[in-house]
Amino acid sequence: MSVIIGPEAYAGIASHYQVPCVVTGFEPFDILEAINMLIEQKLKGQTSVELQYRRTVRAGGNPRARAVVEEVFEPVETDWRGLGSIPESGLRLRPRFASFDAEQALGIIVDKGQDHPGCRCGEVLRGVILPTDCKLFGKVCTPRSPAGACMVSSEGTCAAYFKYGA
Repeated sequence: MSVIIGPEAYAGIASHYQVPCVVTGFEPFDILEAINMLIEQKLKGQTSVELQYRRTVRAGGNPRARAVVEEVFEPVETDWRGLGSIPESGLRLRPRFASFDAEQALGIIVDKGQDHPGCRCGEVLRGVILPTDCKLFGKVCTPRSPAGACMVSSEGTCAAYFKYGA
C-alpha cells in the first residue's frame, strides 16, 4: 500500500498522536533499521515520518497508480475484524465500474465473518495487550487454526509472536 500512497500519507498520524513513524519493509534488516530509526527519533524528541523502505517506496508514492485507484474506487465505511467499523477506510468500485463487481454481477453475498468470542485481536492491534494476554493464543488460535485476523496472515501480529516469541 505504501508503494502507492507514499510515506506522506502517515504524516497526520505522526503529528496528531505525536509519535515517530517509519515506513519499512518486512525483511529482518528492514525491521531492525526501522527500530533504530524510531529510537533515534524518540531520543531526539522528533515525531516525523521517515522512509526506510527506499528500494520500493518513493516520496509521493506512485502518482499514476494513485490516479487509477482514485478513478476506479471510492472510499467507504468498512468493518474490520477486531476493530469494528471505520469511516472511509475501505474501497468499493465506483458506479461506472459496477459491472466488474462480482458481488453485484454474480449475486454473491459475502459473509462478513465473525470473530471468535474469546479473540482479543482488536486489543492486540491497538497495542492494548500482547498476543500472549489473549487466552486463545497458542491454544485455540494457532497459524494452522487461526481464531482471529492477527493470526491469519504470516505478517499478522499474533502469527509473528507465535513464530518468533517475545
